[in-house]
Amino acid sequence: MLTAIDMAEAELRRLGLGFTRVRALDGVGCLDLPSNEAAGIACEPLRSEVLRAVRAAGFARVAVYIDGD
Repeated sequence: MLTAIDMAEAELRRLGLGFTRVRALDGVGCLDLPSNEAAGIACEPLRSEVLRAVRAAGFARVAVYIDGD
């Protein structure tokens, strides 16, 4: 599971989300990110890229926690 987390975080950094952490919970990639980045990932095209990156790392679903200040 650590490999999946590392892969997802590396891809999210590549997308410009440098302060985002990925946590694993029952096949869900939970993104813990600063609230100032939350609005950006809800909009296309970044939304699709984030979903692709986290799913490609091996997670079936993606959730977002916006209290990661």
